[in-house]
Amino acid sequence: MMKSKTVIPQSMTKLAPSKVFPVCHPGQWRNGVVVRMPNHLGDAIMALPALVALKSAMPENCGLFVVAPANCMQLYQSLSCVDEIVPLARPHKFWSKDEKKQVRQLHAGAALLFNHSFRDALCFKLAGVPELYGEPTRNRGFLLKGKFAFEKKRRGEYSKSHQAMRYMALAEALGGKRLPGFMPELVIPCPADEIVGPAPALFHHPMVLTLAPGAAYGAAKRWPHEYYTKVAAWWIRRGGVVALCGSGGESGICEAIQKELPENRAFNLCGQTDLFALMYLFRFSKFVVANDSGLMHLASAVKAPGLTVFGPTDLYDTGPVADDWLMLHDREKCAPCLRRVCPKGDPVCTKKITPFMVIRAINRKLFCK
Repeated sequence: MMKSKTVIPQSMTKLAPSKVFPVCHPGQWRNGVVVRMPNHLGDAIMALPALVALKSAMPENCGLFVVAPANCMQLYQSLSCVDEIVPLARPHKFWSKDEKKQVRQLHAGAALLFNHSFRDALCFKLAGVPELYGEPTRNRGFLLKGKFAFEKKRRGEYSKSHQAMRYMALAEALGGKRLPGFMPELVIPCPADEIVGPAPALFHHPMVLTLAPGAAYGAAKRWPHEYYTKVAAWWIRRGGVVALCGSGGESGICEAIQKELPENRAFNLCGQTDLFALMYLFRFSKFVVANDSGLMHLASAVKAPGLTVFGPTDLYDTGPVADDWLMLHDREKCAPCLRRVCPKGDPVCTKKITPFMVIRAINRKLFCK
């Protein structure tokens, strides 16, 4: 069995493409290309480098447009290469009449799908986009002009390429060029002093530890909240404060941590922050500890220093797209099982990473230089 260890991810700029496809430029660009972005925040962030690469292939005066869940709009508003956003109110349903009208009015010559949905491919056709490109999954191949198939990932085997590189391969298939730096800079379009809610009170504290103990994917990959509590208590003893963040549905996890900590030293921000507030919070944080989640990817994308614990998911597939994030992992024989709930009833793979291991990693990263 592998020994517990800190894994520092290889520079993303040095990773080989997951697959190289023949380049096929759209027959006519018209006003530009519209991209159906992934629904989940983490996947969307891993696709951002591919968006920038795609923009580099487009003729001058062509726009790059995105179709994405409404709750991710602020992510794309922070990306200079995106010219227009069509927000979907119900991203898992057929588009509304108004949403199809918005896409039609873009007058895009092609659409690139970063998701696997048959429904979205059909909606693009109904919105008048002439050429579609993407993976021929879920019987949608007949709707696509360009079909790009990857090898299926097998449960129990670690990936040979990162998810970000598969998105990049799709962009490169339309002529995109990978740019230096890989992850694009996210520029928040409003100043920090205009952010509303409780988060700004922590922006200028010199010792903020931000914790993201939730994970929408499922309980199996959540590091135990009792472990987060021990890390938070250690940080507070060093003179710091703790910000607990997540969705409104994860507030209970953060409340369980907060109640074990000294009063007015830990702050539960769950459900009270939009993406702009979170991006500022991560940037102002001294350190971030998160599960394999969308917030982990957001924190790494804004170049916050941090650490994540990996258990049932694949660190080589969905690890943070950053050169200096730490990943703690101790492989079980059944990993990566990719299950939402551990079939054994107790996610041993995450519990094997102890609070002491995390504290030691943070201490070495921040204080032992």
